[in-house]
Formats: sequence, C-alpha cells, structure tokens
Amino acid sequence: MPSNVFRFDESWNIPDATPQEVWDVLSDAALLPLWWGDAYKQVVPLDKKGKAVVGSRARARARGALPYELNFIIEAAELEPGRLVVVKTFGDFDGLWRAELSPAGSGTHVKLTWQVIVERPILKLLAPLLRPAFAWNHRWTTPRGEAGLRRYLAAQRTGKA
Repeated sequence: MPSNVFRFDESWNIPDATPQEVWDVLSDAALLPLWWGDAYKQVVPLDKKGKAVVGSRARARARGALPYELNFIIEAAELEPGRLVVVKTFGDFDGLWRAELSPAGSGTHVKLTWQVIVERPILKLLAPLLRPAFAWNHRWTTPRGEAGLRRYLAAQRTGKA
C-alpha cells in the first residue's frame, strides 16, 4: 500500500439513540462542527439540495492534534435512512467514509470504514516519514467524534442542543 493511502475500520456505540436519530445527524454535513468540533472547524454547504440528499456537497475545514489543517469537499454518495451514510471527499485528501448503522440494545452500533488518499502535496511528500503520525492523528480524532456524537444526541433528547 502506498504511504499516502490509509484505511481505518472502527466501531462506535451510541447509547439511547435509534439508528434513525444517529443517521439524521451523520447524514447532515452542516452539523459536523456542532458535534465533532474537535476536528471539524467549519462546514459550508455548496448547494441548495437540502439535508440528506445524494449529491449534496459542502466545503469543510478540519484539524486533528497535529499542526496542520485539511480543506476538502464532502459529497453525499449513498444514503439509506436509518441504515447507511456514505460520503466522498475531494481536496487535501480524497476518500470514502462509510457508516453502517444497526440497532444495539437501546442504542445504535455504527461500523465505520474510512479509506483515504492524502493528496495535499506537502503531506503526500512527507507521508513515507509521517505515516505513523498521520495514523496516530486519526486515532486521536475518532474517539472525539464518537464522544461528541453521544453528547450532541443526549442534548437533543433533553432539548439543550
């Protein structure tokens, strides 16, 4: 596998939320800074297609623990309400993010697959040396997404979101 190609497989368990409630959040790119603000600093919709529509696009600015920002476009690629969210990304990295949702007790299990190719020239150049740091940065970011999603949905239930 080239040093600028990554694949991450993870699972989130979101208590006390139905797959549809989780899907409603994951499928709306504009909500990313509200629940995953540790990583997503800004998301700007690029069209008027509305929420959760295949083909809708947004411009995103994100950052992890390492001292660089990533700028990219998010495009909804596949949406099955309450079950599946797939988005493509283009820009500093090209990728495919897939979230499969299923009921788990009184909550939702989210199986995540994130395949990405780093395209930003300086990061692509440094990828052979910094591959472990890039993977660590992802492992730093992802648990914050799960925790943020849990907090956001809990606040939605109590009317504080």
